[in-house]
Amino acid sequence: MSPPSNRDQNTEGDAIDDRLVEAIRAAPKPVVNTTYLAGKFDVTPRELVPRLESLVEAGRLEGHQVAGEGYLWWLSLEEELGE
Repeated sequence: MSPPSNRDQNTEGDAIDDRLVEAIRAAPKPVVNTTYLAGKFDVTPRELVPRLESLVEAGRLEGHQVAGEGYLWWLSLEEELGE
């Protein structure tokens, strides 16, 4: 069996990104921490941070590192407005 093509990997990655954004949108509060999201996806917070940081770079999320406490994440204004 051959590995997935870059196109397949991008499609899978995009689906994961969409699920992360939707998990934040559906959260009971507008700001969530990494541990909350990791629990929703059954992964460790450490595994999730690079993906969340890539969503910040893409303009879909905003994030902030709280010294000694971890990260907080929320939807970017553009994502909230559907732009």
